[in-house]
Amino acid sequence: MSQRQPKRTKSVVSAQLRDAIVTVAQQHVPLAVVGGDPDDRWLWEILLYASANALNIESACNELADAPSGNTTREYFKEALCDQRPSLVALEAELNAALHDQLPRRIRKPLAQGRSYEVAIDLHDIPYHGQPALAPDEIRHGPAKSGTTQCHSYATLAIVHQSQRYELALSFVWADETLAAVVERLLALKNKLNLRVRRAYLDKGFCSQSVFTVLRAHRLPYIIPIPRRGKQLADGRYLGGIGRLFSRCRGYYARYTFNAGLPTEYTTDVALVRTYSGGRYGRHRGEWFAYAVYALEHIPPNQIFSLYRRRFGIESGYRQLDQVRARTRSNSPALRLLLVAVALLLLNAYLALRQRWLTMRRYDQRVRYLWLTLARLVLFLSRLLEQLYGVRPLVQNLHTQT
Repeated sequence: MSQRQPKRTKSVVSAQLRDAIVTVAQQHVPLAVVGGDPDDRWLWEILLYASANALNIESACNELADAPSGNTTREYFKEALCDQRPSLVALEAELNAALHDQLPRRIRKPLAQGRSYEVAIDLHDIPYHGQPALAPDEIRHGPAKSGTTQCHSYATLAIVHQSQRYELALSFVWADETLAAVVERLLALKNKLNLRVRRAYLDKGFCSQSVFTVLRAHRLPYIIPIPRRGKQLADGRYLGGIGRLFSRCRGYYARYTFNAGLPTEYTTDVALVRTYSGGRYGRHRGEWFAYAVYALEHIPPNQIFSLYRRRFGIESGYRQLDQVRARTRSNSPALRLLLVAVALLLLNAYLALRQRWLTMRRYDQRVRYLWLTLARLVLFLSRLLEQLYGVRPLVQNLHTQT
């Protein structure tokens, strides 16, 4: 007769998750609220509740019975945060220290031992419909989204490890900065952590000579997709741009010159990849992809396509970030940066816990699996905070017509 086996994994309760996030946040980002009501811990727990339910601070305070009023909470944040550019840079350093300290031990230990990781650098734009708080440089302009071309932009540096991405650094992007300067700042944070990079994946928005120059100066192998430009004929041929190299039956390496014939021309190695959809998405033809690469000549071109697909986890991570990001109508860039950082702390905690919750217990040869989703995790966290603070009853306002 088979006997029941003991549990293979430790149970993780909502209180431990809350304590893990609040403790690291209080340690690295003190809000300078000493004594009284609310204190630092209350403010962080209110932010967690607002993030878990995608609410603004006012709505979170209204739903929690024992929480301070929304006006009081906003005043505390207004006193603790400063929107001046030097203060925002200092806040970035504190938030990045919290993100690094929150990494799981299985990541931090190899990182300290000099293990190399794949990294991804990306921009995340949050539409904004208001006016800047202090300076026009706080707001960037780009393609129309949610009815506006204005946005607050945030650059992130993430580690890609075993199909998981852990956010390592966050930086506010000013309107007067170039993408090359943003990449340089993130790489400086990388060097501060002694992070060795195996490969770097960047979005096609970073495809520019200045970014190539920065990455090559740091000797970082990179893969950056090249956008297709130029007129395309009916037979699929391109008259200009990178599309002129889409001429063979299989992928290959080549040299390509950006801005040919101009003083700003720049020549780099490119990997041209041709893939076949095999009927997926209703397509029965070959599709060409072009990537700017560096120090990756030993990798076959088609494998470049497979490697870059690992970056798609970053894109899904940004969709999840919007699910757990607290909303606000404030024009304070410091408060908005703080809300994005809290969402990243929640995402990192979710990724660290998801594998540990996968196998629950063993009985003979059977294994029970419980897949922990992000929605379920924030639901557990929200229930805990509602038990601690209580929930105000919902009262319907009836208007009687006479």
